[in-house]
Amino acid sequence: MAYDKKVSDKAYRERNREQVAATKKAWAERNRERIKEKQKARYERNREQQKAKSKAWAELNRERKAATNKAWAERNRERAAATKKAWAELNRERKAATDKAWYERNRERKAATQKAWAERNRERIAARSRNWDKLNREKRNFISKSWREGNHDRAIAARKAWCERNPESVAEKDRRRKAKKKNAQVTLTSKEKEKLLVLERTRRELQRETGREYHIDHILPLAHGGLHHPVNLRILESTENISKGDKLLPEAIALAPEHFRLYSERVSPQRAWEFVRQLAEGLGLSEDDLDALITGKPLKSKPTLEDFFT
Repeated sequence: MAYDKKVSDKAYRERNREQVAATKKAWAERNRERIKEKQKARYERNREQQKAKSKAWAELNRERKAATNKAWAERNRERAAATKKAWAELNRERKAATDKAWYERNRERKAATQKAWAERNRERIAARSRNWDKLNREKRNFISKSWREGNHDRAIAARKAWCERNPESVAEKDRRRKAKKKNAQVTLTSKEKEKLLVLERTRRELQRETGREYHIDHILPLAHGGLHHPVNLRILESTENISKGDKLLPEAIALAPEHFRLYSERVSPQRAWEFVRQLAEGLGLSEDDLDALITGKPLKSKPTLEDFFT
C-alpha cells in the first residue's frame, strides 16, 4: 500500500487531539497580530462575498444570532454602548431612518414599552420635569400659553379633569392665593408642600367619616401676619373656627418666634419686622412699646412680646 501523507496526518491528529489543539493555541497566541492582518487582508479581498455569506447565515440563524449578540453585549456593556454611540454619530441620517421605520412597524409595542417604563419611574420623571421647568421657566410658560391658545376647549377640559382628580391641590392652591394677597406667604420646601396636602386629605376624610364640617385653621391669623405654613395650620370644626375668627389666642402668640424666623430667612428682615408691627398692632401695643420692642429695650407697660424677639 502506497504512503499517503494526508491519511497519515489525519490519523496522527486523531490520536493526539489534545496535543494538536494545545500546539495550535500556543501558535495562535504567539502570532495574534499576524493572524489579524491575514484575516483583514482576506476580508478586504472578499468583502462583498463575506457580507453576503454573513447575511445569509444571519437570515438562517436569527434566534442564534440574536442570542449571541445579547450574550456578547451583556459581557461587554461599556464597549457595546461606546460602539453603538460611535456608529450613531457617524450614521445620523441612516440611524434616524432606521428608527423611524422600526417605530412605524412597532407603534403599539413602543407605546406599551414607554408606558411600562413611565409606571416604573414616576418619581424620576417628575423630578426631571420639575428640574427642567425650573431651569426653563420662561420657555415652559411660553409653551404652555401657546398650547392653551391653540387648544382652548381641550385646555378647559384638561383643567377640569385635573381639578376633579386633585381636589386637595385645588383647595391648597386657593389657600396659597389668599395668603399671597395678604403678603403672608414664604417659599415652601417639597416636604412642607406635601404636609399641606396631607392636612387637606385628613380634613376631607374627617368630614366623610363624621358627617361634620371641618376647616383648615391658621392658628396665627393671616390678618395679623400669620403664615400659610404647616407650622401655623391645624384642623378645627367649622363652628369653632368661625367663632375664633381673627382672635389672637395664646397658642398664636407662641408661634411668633417661628414666624419671625421664617420671614427673616425666606423673605427678608424687613418683612420680619413688618410682621412684628402687624402683631403689635393686633395686640394693641402703643407706639412707645412698639419702639421698645423693635430696639430690644425692656417694655414698661405691656411685656406681652418681650421674650419672643430677644
